[in-house]
Amino acid sequence: MDSSKKTDAVDKIKHFQERILAKKPSIGEMVHDVRMMNFKIRPVSGNITELDYGNYDFIDALWSLGKLDEFFRLEFDEIEKNEKDAFFRMINDLRVNFQNQLRQANIQSIDVQDQSMMQLFEIEIIKDNNLRVN
Repeated sequence: MDSSKKTDAVDKIKHFQERILAKKPSIGEMVHDVRMMNFKIRPVSGNITELDYGNYDFIDALWSLGKLDEFFRLEFDEIEKNEKDAFFRMINDLRVNFQNQLRQANIQSIDVQDQSMMQLFEIEIIKDNNLRVN
């Protein structure tokens, strides 16, 4: 019998939620972290120059997605082979929740007072994982 206690996939997800998601830093620290996460925002349609990228809900969801990505990359190789499928499904469920939060964030400019003046837009958010060392 193995005397060392192994942490299973569910425990790892639970610890991630307790250590990271439940103890979020200030908005300023989250903005700094998001910048360091190297996200790229590209317009797909509409004018995105007037959008409020400092919106708390937007930053919170983007920060959470970035932290989830970091967690997944660190832990996936450490998960037992028989738990990888369950781990991936749980990570995917969290990712979908954060993406839904991102979609629901109102990043329309505060200057738009009249609802009829609101414009439709679509953006693409990509995390650039290419590390360049000069």
